Amino acid sequence: SMAAARLGYVVAPTWVVSELEKVILPYHLDTAKQIAGRLAVGYVDDMNARVQHIVSERERIAAAMAQMPVQQWRSGANFILFRPLNTSGRAVWQGLLDRSVLIRDCSGWPRLADCVRVTVGTKEENDVFLNALQEVLVS
Repeated sequence: SMAAARLGYVVAPTWVVSELEKVILPYHLDTAKQIAGRLAVGYVDDMNARVQHIVSERERIAAAMAQMPVQQWRSGANFILFRPLNTSGRAVWQGLLDRSVLIRDCSGWPRLADCVRVTVGTKEENDVFLNALQEVLVS
């Protein structure tokens, strides 16, 4: 998939596709997305390398966060959802924002009180996040 472009695909049994077609708008992909999708098919090796990087970095971030006062949930995605244990999610979000690190505040979402979400980035971006998170949690 191409998440930033909101472009992906599904491989599923015929009955699932039939159900999906009931809720998908006709012509839901503009021309630019169709072209991008067709071009992306030629870069499967690059995509696989990027996926491996994300998985590796996600596990590294999770391991580092396991040493911090946060509750985190295992993820198969390109992000980690977590809840700080000693402060509010909003305070962590603001503390990180003050350090120029942007994460998503999910605390207003149903059943996610005080939760925030970090997207896996480059090693350097993830290091900045981890250092800033450590600072915020001890301050």
